[in-house]
Amino acid sequence: MTNRREAGDPALLEELRRSLREARARLLVAVARTEEELATLEAHQPGGPMEDVDRETVTAILSRLEGRERHELDEIHAAQARLETGTFGVCEDCGQPIDLARLRALPVARHCLPCQRRHERQ
Repeated sequence: MTNRREAGDPALLEELRRSLREARARLLVAVARTEEELATLEAHQPGGPMEDVDRETVTAILSRLEGRERHELDEIHAAQARLETGTFGVCEDCGQPIDLARLRALPVARHCLPCQRRHERQ
C-alpha cells in the first residue's frame, strides 16, 4: 500500500476484506445464474435449424462468461489469501507498495501501475 501506516490500519484492511467479500458474492450469484441458463439451454429440445444456431451461439457466449467469472473468483480468493498472509498491496513483480487508490478501485490487483502497464504491453 502507499505507506506503512496504511498497511496496518485495521479499518482499511476491513474495508478491503468487505470489498472482496462483496465482489465474491456478486460473482457467485452471476455464476449460479449462468449455470442455470446453460442447463436450460442444454435441456432445450432441438427446433428448426435457425433456432439451434441461435441456441448454440448463446451457449458459447454463456460458457465464455462462466470461465471469466470463475477466473475473477480465483483472483478474489488469491487477494483474500494475500490479505491474510500480509502480502496484500505489494506488487508481485517489483515488491513496491501498490497505490491505495488502485487497491480500492481494483482490490484484486497483483501489480503496481507501472508493472501492470508493462504486462499489458507484452
